[in-house]
Amino acid sequence: MKTGILTGLAVVAVFAAWVGSPMNAQTIFDEGKAEVGRTLALQACTGCHLVSPDQPFKPIYTGTPRPPDFREIANRPNTTAASLRHHLQTLPAVPKDLHMANPLLSTQELRDVVAFIIMLRDKPAALAR
Repeated sequence: MKTGILTGLAVVAVFAAWVGSPMNAQTIFDEGKAEVGRTLALQACTGCHLVSPDQPFKPIYTGTPRPPDFREIANRPNTTAASLRHHLQTLPAVPKDLHMANPLLSTQELRDVVAFIIMLRDKPAALAR
């Protein structure tokens, strides 16, 4: 009986430590994988945005206004995972006035890209939906 209780407490402690770590809490919160999102963003978004300083080429689009860098987006005071998901999901397929078009991401791709952007924050974000 005592062994079962101790085993149960150990499992709870390991789970609490796992969830409490920044990377795992972020993955659970965003339900996306940041590294997968980075790869997708490097393939799909670098024509207009600076996704990562080590991306293979500079953004091609040089119009005004300049599309923000992903780190810049991540560090905006009102940026949350929920706000990013909402913004990307509600963009029009055919934009007006040189605004961003809807990237038409699957639900999982959207989660992955959002997880990557949130990971770029200079300071850890509060885990609030």
